Amino acid sequence: MEPDGAYLCVVPARRPGQGQVFLPFEDERLSLILSKAFLLAADAGITDESIRAQIERGA
Repeated sequence: MEPDGAYLCVVPARRPGQGQVFLPFEDERLSLILSKAFLLAADAGITDESIRAQIERGA
């Protein structure tokens, strides 16, 4: 993250998700990258305290 290139640590929830979405590929890494991109695109709606703290620390 800017300004110092800090790493944003986001780990998957331990509980099952609310549903499944069909993804037209099998690569788990791409799935992970896309999920983080969608999460951060809507960063104003993030409620997880550990993620918020990391984002606000970089602001």
